Amino acid sequence: MNNVSLIGRLTKDPEVRKMDEGRTICTFTLAVDDTFSKEDRSDFIRVTVFGNQGDLCERFLRKGFLAGVSGRIRTDQYTDSEGVKRYPVDITADRVQFLQWPDKEAA
Repeated sequence: MNNVSLIGRLTKDPEVRKMDEGRTICTFTLAVDDTFSKEDRSDFIRVTVFGNQGDLCERFLRKGFLAGVSGRIRTDQYTDSEGVKRYPVDITADRVQFLQWPDKEAA
């Protein structure tokens, strides 16, 4: 089973691009507090959202907004320009819950 749920704040506005067939891909990073750490620290988790939900994220989420995400973990592997192997971890979201809304004037 591959299932994850996170709550955090966006580190910047979502980035959106459209695929050739018009499907939306929306990405953003959540800063998730590490409540078990003795230090005051956060984990920064990249999230990818597809389709209509990605359109909604682009419309309603902004830097600093609180959001909940449920989805699955996806790992990748690549070698950077210095020859070091990297293993990034992303979340592919099945559901994004908006826990903070923009002011009416900003919407």
